[in-house]
Amino acid sequence: MNFEDIGYFVEYIIDTKCIGTKIISEPDREQIGYYGRIDAVAEEDIIFKNKKRIKKGQAYFTRMYPLCGKKI
Repeated sequence: MNFEDIGYFVEYIIDTKCIGTKIISEPDREQIGYYGRIDAVAEEDIIFKNKKRIKKGQAYFTRMYPLCGKKI
């Protein structure tokens, strides 16, 4: 089965706890999922729709996954 890609979501994780997600239209890395992990330190506050935040200077990591749409 093939599905139409409708975008990607990026999980923001601190100490194995998912703080929030953001939806993007184009991939921001080559690998997807665990293998596409990017470690980072917040250069400014990152605020999510669920009102949680990653404060400036806090370490976190991200993973990107595809959002699948309708069956092709």
